[in-house]
This record gives sequence, structure tokens and C-alpha cells, in this order.
Amino acid sequence: MAFNAKEYVHESDKAALGALKAIPGFQTIVKGFMKMFSERQYRIVNLSSHIRVSEKQFPQCYEMLPPICEKLGIAVPDLYLELNDNPNAYTAGDEKPFIVMTSGMINKLPQELLPTVLAHECGHIACHHQLYSTMGRIVLSGASSAATAFIPFGSLLTIPMQVAFYYWMRCSEFSADRAAVLCDGTADKMSTVCMYLAGYDDRITMAPNKEEFMKQAQEYREIVKNNGWDKTLEFMYMANNRHPLTAVRALECEEWAQTEQFRKLMGDAYIAAKAVAPKQEESKNTAAKNAETGNATAKSEAGKSVQAAATAASQNKASQNTVSQNTAPKRDLPEDNENGDDLAALEEAKWSRKQD
Repeated sequence: MAFNAKEYVHESDKAALGALKAIPGFQTIVKGFMKMFSERQYRIVNLSSHIRVSEKQFPQCYEMLPPICEKLGIAVPDLYLELNDNPNAYTAGDEKPFIVMTSGMINKLPQELLPTVLAHECGHIACHHQLYSTMGRIVLSGASSAATAFIPFGSLLTIPMQVAFYYWMRCSEFSADRAAVLCDGTADKMSTVCMYLAGYDDRITMAPNKEEFMKQAQEYREIVKNNGWDKTLEFMYMANNRHPLTAVRALECEEWAQTEQFRKLMGDAYIAAKAVAPKQEESKNTAAKNAETGNATAKSEAGKSVQAAATAASQNKASQNTVSQNTAPKRDLPEDNENGDDLAALEEAKWSRKQD
């Protein structure tokens, strides 16, 4: 059964969207945007300028999508590859949403982490973010001037509305992250993706420490929580950001994966597997230790057997030599004087008979 987005959407996502919709003039902007917006325009751009991923075009990447979409209960969207060194992926559209992933993202991440990125983007679709996020990218990219060019009511896009729009877009990322965590069954991969986006790279020979990455996110929380000026500085820095800070995202994922809400969504099979996993690991370690001990014992016994066999062989050889010496026929050698004279006389007598 597919996950229900209503059951995992982040609390700040719901609150921020409600606040955005409550701002005077927002619904007017939405109506104006819908009159001007056309998915066909995006389709033309994608087909003409990007590579469409399919069963016959980068099939290894395409095959990652259907299982994810089945888990999230959505139709398989079109997936495009864009030539861009910036590691990024985004979802856009409305009735027929699509995903675009940059070449920079594919080059940045190990292949085993790409499904996590795709699950995050599919999470946006499952949570119905794509319309507002598409609108946000267009109208916020050039602030009021761009909005006025695209939307007849662009002057209604006030500073408070821009700030609220950016804030909701950041909060929506938390919900999409949760979708990826559910698809993976763990927060490990999503937090690892965040580490790559924060600065880690496979070309760095030193191994990263995920626990330290979580600690710095916790330290950040304490700073902005307990100091009003730091909170102001955070607001100034984040006001025009569409994505939350990577360390904070990783910590959010790790913490949510420990909650009862996550365990219930994963179901009884997941809970049973988590309960069995430590026992399996313990059994595996015990078996490995026993195997190692057994190998050492076997080697020791084998060594003793070889040594005993060598000793037995040596003793047997010595015994055979002794028997050979005792059983060999003895030949009485003539003594130098007496027996030597007798032999000479015997030979002379034999010669004399031949002459006769």
C-alpha cells in the first residue's frame, strides 16, 4: 500500500502554506498566474533542450523511478537530464508534473544515492507542491518586476508575501525529505545526500563523520534559539533562500526516523525487521568470531598433526635402518695372514690340476 502524504507532511509545511494563503492578494496572484502559465511551454523546453530519460535512454536511472512512485502512490513522471554543473534537481508542472535532474547532481553523488534524490522530488509531487513551487520559482526569480511582466497583478507581490513564499518553499523541502526517508526505510541516505550537498566529495580522501555533522546542526539550533540577534541574522540570510540549510535538513530526517509516526507509517514488517536486525548482527558477529576461533584451532590442530606425522615418519625410517642392518647376510672376511695363505694354496692346486 502506498504512503499517504497527509500522514507525513511536515508540520511547518502545513503551517507555512496556511499563512501564505492567508496573505491578502495571494489568491489573486494565483488566478493571474494560472491564466498565463502553460505546461506546454515547459514541455517544449524539455524536449528541445534536455535529455529525456526512459527505458531506452539511461535505463539504469529510469528504472529507479517506478518503485518509488509505487510507494508514494503517484504516476511515473517524465524525467529529464539537464546540462548544468550545479548539483540540483527540481519538480515543476501541474497536471502533468515532471522532474529535471542536472548533470552536476549525477556527477556529484554515488549512483546508490540517486534514488533518494528522485524520491525527494517525487515527494513534492505526492504532497502537491509542484504548482505553488513552479509559481514561486517564476514570480520570485525577478521579484516584482518579473512578476509584473508575467502576471497582470504582479504589483500585489509585496515584500511580506515574498518572504512568506520563500519560507513555505523551504518548509516544503522537509516534507519531500520525509518522503525520501520513507522510500529508503532509513534516514541514512538522505542525511548522506545532505553531506554531499554541504561540501563532501568522493575526491576527498578523508571519510566524513556523520555524527559530527549532526552536532553542528544541533549547535546551530541552540544559537538561533537562545539569541534574538542571531535569529535576526538567520532571517536576513535565509529570507531569499528556497532551500533550508543542509545540516538542518539532515538532522530533521535523522530525528523524524526515530519517531513513532515514522515507525507506524513503515508498518509492522519494518518494526519486526528493526527488532530482528540487532539479533542478526549479533549472530553474524558471533558466527564470524567462532569461525575465526575455529580456523585458528583447526590451524593449530593441523600443525600438531603434521608435526606428529613427521615425527612418526622419522622414527619409522630409523627403525627400518636398524632392521636392515640386523637382517643383512654376514660375510666372513679372511684374516690377513692365515686365511690369505690358505686361499693362495687352494688356487695353486686348482692350476696344477688344469695343467695335468
